[in-house]
Amino acid sequence: MSQMLLTVALPMALAWMMLCVGMTLSIADFKRVSQYPFKVIAALLAQLVGLPLLAYGIITLLGLPEPVAVGLWLLALAPGGASSNAITHLSGGDSALSITITAISSVVIPFTMPVMFTLFMPELSLAIPLKTAILQLTVVTLLPVLVGMGLRHYTDETWFTSFAEKAGKSALWALFFTVIITVTANTEVFHLFASKATLAVVALCLLGMALGALIARVMGEKTAIVKTFAIEVGVQNAGTAIFAAVILLGRPEFAITPLLYGILMNIPAFGLIYLYRMQQRKVLA
Repeated sequence: MSQMLLTVALPMALAWMMLCVGMTLSIADFKRVSQYPFKVIAALLAQLVGLPLLAYGIITLLGLPEPVAVGLWLLALAPGGASSNAITHLSGGDSALSITITAISSVVIPFTMPVMFTLFMPELSLAIPLKTAILQLTVVTLLPVLVGMGLRHYTDETWFTSFAEKAGKSALWALFFTVIITVTANTEVFHLFASKATLAVVALCLLGMALGALIARVMGEKTAIVKTFAIEVGVQNAGTAIFAAVILLGRPEFAITPLLYGILMNIPAFGLIYLYRMQQRKVLA
C-alpha cells in the first residue's frame, strides 16, 4: 500500500500541482528568465556547491553516525524537484525561474551526484540513470506545465478563468495530500523525531533557505526572486536521495534521513505559504 502511494498517488498529486502552476504561466515568463541567465547560474551554484558545504558542516559539527550522515549528504546532492516548484508558486515566488532551475538541475544531477558522492564515500560507487531523471522531469514537471500553459492559451477565456480559479484553490490541498502520503508511507521514521537526524535535516533545510535568500538579496533581487532562491536551495528532492540510497546503492539505511526530511521540510514550506496568504489578505482588505 505504501509503495503504491509513493509510486502512483504522489506523482499524480505533484503533476496536478504542476498543471496548476502551468496555468499561471506564459511563454513570455520563460523568455524573461532567459534574459537573465546569471540568476539561474547563481541558484545552481548555491544548490550544487553551497548546499553540500552546508551539509558537510552539519555532519562534522553534529558528529552524525554514518547512515544519517550519508543520507544527509545524498540529500544535499539532490536539488529540489516538482515539490519546490509547487511551493514556490503557492508562496508567491517566480514559478518560471523555479521550473527553469529544476529543469537544468534535473539533467545535471546524474553527472554531479556520483562525483560529489564519491568524494564523501570513495569506497562506494553511485550512478544515476540519465534517462530516469529526464523521464521523471518530463512526466511530473514539464508535461503538466505545458498542458496548463496550453489550456490558458487555447481554451475559451470564460471557461478557463472559472477552471483556473477552482484548480488554483485545489493546488494547496494537493500539497497537503502529498504530505499525508509521505507521512503515511513513512511512519517507521517517527521514532527519530527526537534524534540528531531531525536536527540535521531541519538545519539543512533552514540553512539552505537562508543561503538562497542571502544570495538573492546580495544580488539586489525583489521579494519574489528571494523566495524562489530560498525554496530552490532549501527544499531538496528527497525522492531522488531515497532512490539513490535504496535502488542504486542497495543501502536502505541511508534512506532514513531523506525519509525524515521529506516530512519535516514541509513545516518551513507551509510557513512561507501561510505568510504569503496573510500578506495577500492584507492587500485585498
